[in-house]
Amino acid sequence: MKKFLAVLMAAGMTAPAAWAVGNHPMAGCGLAYMLFSKDDNGQPIQILASTTNNLFGSQTFGITSGTSGCTKDGHISLNKQAEVYAEVNFRQLSRDMAAGEGEYANTFASLLGATDAAKPALLKMFQEKYSLLFPSAATTSVDMLGALTAQLEANPKLLG
Repeated sequence: MKKFLAVLMAAGMTAPAAWAVGNHPMAGCGLAYMLFSKDDNGQPIQILASTTNNLFGSQTFGITSGTSGCTKDGHISLNKQAEVYAEVNFRQLSRDMAAGEGEYANTFASLLGATDAAKPALLKMFQEKYSLLFPSAATTSVDMLGALTAQLEANPKLLG
C-alpha cells in the first residue's frame, strides 16, 4: 500500500510538469501519453509512464482501438484534445450529440477541426448517426471515437 501511495504522490508531483515542455514520451501512447505527453522524458517519468500503461492496460487498448494517442499503424494520433474532451465530458457530450446541438457538441466539433461552415452538417451527423456512435448504454468514449472516426473517414467533408 505504501508503494502504491508513493507512486500516486509521484504522479501528483510530476503531473503539473507534464504540461510544461511539449514532446511525446518514449513510453508510448495510452493513458501515460495523455498524462505525461509534454514532460521532459526523464527516466523517472518514463518509469512512471510505463508503470501507468502497464497497470491500466491502456497502451494495448489504445493501439488496437486507435485512441489515447495511438493509431492502429503505430503512429501517434494528432487529435489528443478531442479524445480527452470526449472522455472527460462523455455524458454531457452524448446528450448534446443526441440532440444535434449544444455547448459540448459544438466544442467537440471545434476540437475535431470542423470549420464554422461545416459545423451544422457535423452536428446533424452526430444526431443522425447517434445509434451508431452510441450503440449501447455500455458505450465508452473510446468506442464512440472509433465509430466517429469511421464516419468521418467515410465523409471527410463533414469537417470542412
